[in-house]
Order: sequence, then structure tokens, then C-alpha cells
Amino acid sequence: MPVPEKQGLLAQRGWSIGPVAASSHYLLWTAASSDEADDALLFRRDLRTRKTVVMSHRLFQAFGLSTASGSVIYATRSGTGAQLEAMPVAAGKPRVLSRSLAAPFDTRGDMAAWAEADSSNNRVVVRNMRTGREFVAYEEARCRQTRCYRIDRVTVADEGVVFDLGSVSQGYPSLIARRRWDAARPSFARVPRDPQPDLARSFAGALYYQLGRGWMQWDFDQPQPTRTWPHGLRPWLLSREHDHKLVLGGATCATTLAVRTGSRTVAVAAPRSTPVSPTGFGKLCRQLTGFAWSGNRLLLAWTLTPRISIEGHKEVGVSGIITAVDAG
Repeated sequence: MPVPEKQGLLAQRGWSIGPVAASSHYLLWTAASSDEADDALLFRRDLRTRKTVVMSHRLFQAFGLSTASGSVIYATRSGTGAQLEAMPVAAGKPRVLSRSLAAPFDTRGDMAAWAEADSSNNRVVVRNMRTGREFVAYEEARCRQTRCYRIDRVTVADEGVVFDLGSVSQGYPSLIARRRWDAARPSFARVPRDPQPDLARSFAGALYYQLGRGWMQWDFDQPQPTRTWPHGLRPWLLSREHDHKLVLGGATCATTLAVRTGSRTVAVAAPRSTPVSPTGFGKLCRQLTGFAWSGNRLLLAWTLTPRISIEGHKEVGVSGIITAVDAG
């Protein structure tokens, strides 16, 4: 089980941690044991009592983790696919939101949005987690004559939902789509020569990386996408929350993180080790495996693995740690 540490909120020996989420009284995260890689768990820590419990098993970590209106939302493995579930953070029975989850989901405030796909259609569903009201923000055939699309990610902004339609083959552009909460239909921007434009979270609209052009933003008050900082692959934008841009840098095994406010960039302290990391294994490979904003507090999940283990294609000596920083 995880233990609180002076150098972070908690650390786990033998576990890869992330993603991470938070509510007013709870810290939530997923973790996969190096000994039980087929079963990723959802953990919850009560910040008042420090009690930690396992809430769910068989999580599909790549789809994300989030909270909305008193519920924690997560994906679990279902056969060869994934399904989306929600459970009261304080405890209760899970309910299935979708049995055909197709891409990483997102939440903001009371709103949750996700992509679904079957053999013929793509769709984006939005649910108000407070009222239970759902609506389909987008639904179209996966293929239109010779053009086929898939949804790679969904993000939620203050004013609406954003998603991409990646081109399955060459010869036609991908699309970025956005739909205001009160709009009758989505609007689209073409993304030529990029089969998978990378969406990042943004409070204001679409924020994405386009091959050959760099980072683009398409806020809900903008008629067309425009180029934005940064203009290359590094640093890499993870999110934009009002005045704060969260940027990823560093080498693959030495991930660094910074918060950019206006033109000022401030580095975030990154752990070189954890209090539960084994000694005698040599240098560690550090990777950021999750982040979440809780007001102005930034929660970060890190996994540290001995480089010798990575070179030997093993998971010996893995440890995870969650840290926090006040971004002002």
C-alpha cells in the first residue's frame, strides 16, 4: 500500500503510478504493479484521515482519470475494448456510461465528454454529471465515400466540447471539431498532411499540434485557428488553464515540467528518486505519468525505473510518487 512521504504526497514501491485526479477531500490515482501488470488498480486516499482504499480493478490507464460532480470517472477493460464507468468518490456502486469507449475522455466542471465507435459510426457524447442529462454532440459514419476517420481524443472547454477526426489514410486532411454547448452542430477546421493532430486540454477551445506548423489554438471566440507558442516539438504543451500553460520538456528518461504564465516560464521541481526506490540499481529513468489541476494546485504523478531495468526489458525496481506544487 502507498505511504505518505516528506518529498511528496505519497509513494509506492513496485508500482507505476498515473494518471491522477482529485476532489475536495480525496486524492485518486491509478497504479499498475510490476508483478501484476494485467491489473491496474484505482486507489483513493482520504486527505482528512489518510486512509487509502482500492476502489476498482482492471483500469485502462491510457483513457484517463477525472472527477466531476462528486464522481470519479475512469475506463476499465471490457473484453478486447474499454468501457467508461463512474462511481461516487465517497463510495458507492459504479455505473457504466459507455460500453464502446474509443478515445481518452475529459471532464470540466459538471460536464463529461467521451468518444464512442462501432463498426460503422463515430460519435461524441456529453453528459452533465450533476443532472444526468446526456446529448450526442456528434455522430457520423466512420467512412464517407473514400475518406475514413477515427476519433483520437476528446477535450472539454468552458464553452463546449472539442475533438479530432484523424484521417485513416493519406490523401485527405484530418479535422479538428468543436461544438458550443448551445450550438446546433459542430464546426470544423482542416488539418492537412497530419493523420493524428495532437489535442491538449484548453479552457478556451481547441489546442493542438499540427505537423509542419507547430501548435495551433482555436478558441471559441476565434473564427479560424491561429499559431501559438511554442512553435516546435519541445517543449510540449500538456494543457492551458487560463493564464497557465503546462509544458513538458527534457529527455525521454529525464522528463522536466514547467508552468508558463504570460512570457515567464517557471520550472517545476521533479523528483530524482523516491524514498521507496531501491538502492544499488544505478541511475533512474524519470517519466511524468499524470497531472491534474485542483484549483491553483498542480498534482503530478511520476514513475521512476532503474535504467538497467529498462535496458533489460524488465520492471525491477519501479517506484511511483505523487507530488504537488502551488502554481499561484
